[in-house]
Amino acid sequence: MASIKDLWPDKWLKAEHLGGRAVVATIAGAVVEELYNPAPGKKRMEQKLIVAFEGKKLRLICNKTQALAIAKISDQLDFTQWQVVLAEAIAPNGKGTIAVSAIPEKETA
Repeated sequence: MASIKDLWPDKWLKAEHLGGRAVVATIAGAVVEELYNPAPGKKRMEQKLIVAFEGKKLRLICNKTQALAIAKISDQLDFTQWQVVLAEAIAPNGKGTIAVSAIPEKETA
């Protein structure tokens, strides 16, 4: 079935891509890029942290909350070892977002 998404595929990871699932992802790299912020009152270029994940095409544009969560979780210098859990969430403004959290510790019996 043909879709508009086939003509203009998404470039950035969005909450809807997770399909309601929590996903463990390994960070492949992170860079700072200048992106245009079209929000009313902003409409300017801003520096954003962009995170790429191993084996995934879509990258995550991090907001401050997501960036701070990744920084807290990843106490290793080697970012190729950083693993996080990505899950759909609702931001305080009522819009969909992606929550970033640590992988739960395995319980020992």
